[in-house]
Amino acid sequence: MSDVHSGGVQSRPLFVNAEALRVDVRAPSGGGGDKYEPQTVEQAQVLLAPQVEAAAASAAEMPASLRARGHVYVEAKLLPNYLAASYFPTELLSHLGATPVGSRSDIGEYVTKTRSKTTQTRRIVFTVPDRGLRELQRLVSEGGRTRSEDQAFAQIREFDEIALPRHQDVLRGGEGSPSGEMRTWEAVLHPLGSQLGEPIPLDEGTLSLWYALIDREGGEVYRDFVRTVGGLTFTPVTVAPERAASLARFNPLRVLRPMPAMRPRPRFGTRSGRALLPPASVGPVMSSVSVGVFDGGVDPTGRNPSIFAIATPDLTPEAPEQGELDHGTGVTGAVLYGLVAPGTQAPQPPLEVESYRVLPAPHVPGDLEGYWVLDRIKEEVEQKGHRIVNLSLGPTLAVEEDMEPNRWTSELDHLAWERDVLFVVAAGNDGEADRATGLHRVQVPADMANGMAVGACDAPTPDAPWARAPYSSMGPGRHGSRVQPLGVQFGGTPSRTFDVLRADGSFLEATGTSFSAPVTTHALAELVTRLPRANSSVLRAFATHFAERPRQHIKLRDEVGYGRQPLSYDEFLECAPSEAHVLYVDEITRGDLLGYQLPVPARASDRLQLHITLAYASPVDPTQPTEYTSASLELALRPHHSMHSFRAPTGTSHKSQTLDIRQAEARTLLAQGWTPSQEPVTKTLTPARGSSEAALRDSGKWETVRHFRVALSPNEIDEPRLELSYIARRSGAIDNSPTRIPFALLAT
Repeated sequence: MSDVHSGGVQSRPLFVNAEALRVDVRAPSGGGGDKYEPQTVEQAQVLLAPQVEAAAASAAEMPASLRARGHVYVEAKLLPNYLAASYFPTELLSHLGATPVGSRSDIGEYVTKTRSKTTQTRRIVFTVPDRGLRELQRLVSEGGRTRSEDQAFAQIREFDEIALPRHQDVLRGGEGSPSGEMRTWEAVLHPLGSQLGEPIPLDEGTLSLWYALIDREGGEVYRDFVRTVGGLTFTPVTVAPERAASLARFNPLRVLRPMPAMRPRPRFGTRSGRALLPPASVGPVMSSVSVGVFDGGVDPTGRNPSIFAIATPDLTPEAPEQGELDHGTGVTGAVLYGLVAPGTQAPQPPLEVESYRVLPAPHVPGDLEGYWVLDRIKEEVEQKGHRIVNLSLGPTLAVEEDMEPNRWTSELDHLAWERDVLFVVAAGNDGEADRATGLHRVQVPADMANGMAVGACDAPTPDAPWARAPYSSMGPGRHGSRVQPLGVQFGGTPSRTFDVLRADGSFLEATGTSFSAPVTTHALAELVTRLPRANSSVLRAFATHFAERPRQHIKLRDEVGYGRQPLSYDEFLECAPSEAHVLYVDEITRGDLLGYQLPVPARASDRLQLHITLAYASPVDPTQPTEYTSASLELALRPHHSMHSFRAPTGTSHKSQTLDIRQAEARTLLAQGWTPSQEPVTKTLTPARGSSEAALRDSGKWETVRHFRVALSPNEIDEPRLELSYIARRSGAIDNSPTRIPFALLAT
């Protein structure tokens, strides 16, 4: 590509295809000291023996109508010291014939030699045959009799609780419901087990027991809406609130919670003013990629065919409602044209758009509109192959701290992974709701790990100052996507409303993340037409990398994510004379280590400001709320190819030194027996090796989008490179199967 001249200032285009800068690298040798054990096996015996005895007694007394045939579901709480996948108690579970089928979030004590800290941990959920539970009772009481039993026995030190599922963990919500009034609940049942690491849904025999229990309690199961996701079985049921506790006794039941309704729509105000002028060309810039919008449809009344020259399939047989039509038309208009004002001319739509009318949903029993809408979204995305989908709808359900699996989030994350589709989701409008109960947090499915949640701010770029719109829902999100929303976009405020396009080109006024999300969708659709290739990871990387960070950005992370997103990415496709934007698009196989050169000047005289964004798609495991994403890509920066760490000879007390291996001082140390590091030293981007797993998780080790900024002095830079490694987990344990993960790496 040739340089571009604008106003006499030389600029360069964005560097693409930077994956061609791959270099061969070697993995450094492993290290790490001894693991601190917070309790001995003998201490664990004393603690756990009465617990296991009580669990075995409860299982023996459990009626056959409340359990699966021949096996029982048990929970074991890990000490936070053993959260890492490498510590998974494989030997113990294998010895018992047990199969892990999920986990729950919990709190525990992380203990070191010098301190104790309350932090997050998890309860492993496993299914174990009756004989395995009896063997666990014997093993905890008596210890191992063989080498293999000793290995299994040693792993009991990782736990401080073993018990059957607690009813208070299973039954969630429903308080305050009038007695005798039937209510719809969402019941989620554990998998039956797993085969080759993949969860197997519950068998028909156990499901029949579940259905019979509901019938005995005067309830009803909506069997036409029973769905399986990642081995979990989602069963909508209607039962009186006072009978819910009886259902919660069913041992294979993971959670029973009230069924959420669909989100309410924002109110619209009238607005006088000039209409939007149609675009000069009504066809899209690119027709090979399409965008799907699922909402209230486009109003056919007075529709200007030059403004809405798109397909608008009706998926619902219900008659249109004006509020839904206004909302769907406004969302679709923002996807087509972005942020437009009365009296201006609409730009040419960047991509093909289909706007599906799914609301109001048809009358389905038990308030199951959300299930019906989600089914339609899945079907159309799978059939039509949309690469970007805008969702300014969803259930009225804030992401919960316990991270219990949600069907909307799990289904769409799986679809995003399998089909490489980017779901752009409105974060929700409950930012002013009660923070103590968490109702202010982002609304499902904005907590997707493979999607993009968009909140709202009070001013569009480049206007200043700006801040989160008070109504915009906040983070943090679920594990694998804690930074939520990913960013914010203008969505209007009462004092500066959003111009909502109508079908005839006139405008209404409103506020909400329903409208900030499609503005971002439009900007990303436009970006697709400007790049040689743009998968979902590339789009998420751009939205994060070029977001405008506020002051105190760390403090405001839960409010605005990575910052205010651009209305257009055109300016970032050119680089100023003192900067370069470099895009790497590649994929990595588990166990690989990839290295990439960073194209920086050979002789830098000033400090280098380096911005790096990593985005990738990951398989997800809805049975593991705390281990939701299965892939972790770890990034390392080696800024100077000759700077190595030197370790003093054994038996000396000298501290390690970092030197240029070409210098005379380094040669002197080598002659004195000092040992150089295998690879050049790294510049810290993430917590140091050896940090606790809880700290690594808090830092985003398993996040699918990460952003780093680092400053380097001129003497720190010489042939810098980035290195990328990939580890995987399945059911909480290390996964060694060869999977490939696509990723995008954007550096400035």
